[in-house]
Amino acid sequence: MSKNNSPQTRPGSVRRRRPKPQVSTPAQASDKKQSRLKRFLPTVLIPHGVAVLLVIITAVVALMFSATSMVNLPATIAQLWLALNMGGVSGSGQTITVFPMLPALILFWAIAWRVHQAVKDRVSIADLFVLLALTVATPLVLSVIAWAMLLDASSVLNVGVPPVLWLLRILLLHICAMFLGMGPRLWRALARRYGVAEWLIDAGSQARRFILAYAAVATVIVLIITAVNHQAFGETLAGYDGASIVALILLSLLYLPNMVVYAMGMILGAPLSFGEASISLFSVHMVPMPPLPILAALPATAPQWGVVLLVIPAAVAAWIFVKNPMRLSVNIATAVFAAVFIMLLGLFSGGVLGVYNYVGLNLLIAGGLALVYLLIVGTLIFGIDRLRTPVIVAPVAEPEVVEEPEEEEESEEESEEEIEEESVEPEPEVEADEEIDASDDGSKPDSH
Repeated sequence: MSKNNSPQTRPGSVRRRRPKPQVSTPAQASDKKQSRLKRFLPTVLIPHGVAVLLVIITAVVALMFSATSMVNLPATIAQLWLALNMGGVSGSGQTITVFPMLPALILFWAIAWRVHQAVKDRVSIADLFVLLALTVATPLVLSVIAWAMLLDASSVLNVGVPPVLWLLRILLLHICAMFLGMGPRLWRALARRYGVAEWLIDAGSQARRFILAYAAVATVIVLIITAVNHQAFGETLAGYDGASIVALILLSLLYLPNMVVYAMGMILGAPLSFGEASISLFSVHMVPMPPLPILAALPATAPQWGVVLLVIPAAVAAWIFVKNPMRLSVNIATAVFAAVFIMLLGLFSGGVLGVYNYVGLNLLIAGGLALVYLLIVGTLIFGIDRLRTPVIVAPVAEPEVVEEPEEEEESEEESEEEIEEESVEPEPEVEADEEIDASDDGSKPDSH
């Protein structure tokens, strides 16, 4: 036996000790929870605190200008808070859940931005759970307080308690804000950690691009139709004084995102319900509308050229797919994500409007049409791209036959004398509080 093969010098005979897992004490776990709360509590509380302050100021100003007693202040604050978060308001035996989307979108953006600033660099799974709990608990607690304030005021004032079911829409709004604020890089890091296909994140980003571009086009269409129907817009303001006209115009601006969402659904071919009224590109059945100037954007009759607008969502989808070419599987997933986003927008923009009952899009039809549009356009764009850039198959080289050299006697002895099993170091275990580097977004999405 040679010196190199002796048991004293063989690397396999030296066994390494496994490091003992570090078990955190209850005190250390408590310190970690407190540090996470100190880190993420301001992230959630600051936008909500600013929102509550603005709600209080708005309530005081509204009561002062309307010469209403300050006895109504608690109930007014509670109703404004629920309206801001897309909850529900009840009074005089009627329920209203159709609220202006513009204030809610501003709060939505503020929460998403704060979340993104908190998780854009490094964050652990435990951090995300704490952040999710705070994101859900904060609006839930504030909304329950508002609900209790209305319950207390209902014995004195002509206000009611909205259905508890509409609290779910408040929670959904804040959860969506957190998911958007996490950003595609963190979602891609989570996908790598849990073995989920990263192209699903690319599909979600592609669907977000489509929704933003489609919403921009729908906004232009709403403004053009409102300008064309300026006579109906002016008739709505007739008979009001200066302050009331300013209030109606301001309210119309706040409801502008709602009208944009309605236009997005109608251009897809989905009908818009306004109580007993039904409005679509193919037929219009109208009823007397509320005195809101922005409703002049709704057509009184179905124009013959209205079907031409059906080309717009297909054109926007084609532009997105051509500008950001993806694989066919990504395009299919993009269609699914876009349909879900359209349904969420329809859910937040519609609801119950007093005696009109339901006002809003048919969610299933709008989502289904968006799915069909993007499936067809995405498949066509992928097929055309494949025809333009065919796959080139490289020639396969034949394997060369190489004579194997004879093994030396020393190597044979070495293999025979390998008795002891070499030690293998265990792979590091991924713990729940291990940080995820969100600054590295991984590989770029495939272009084909």
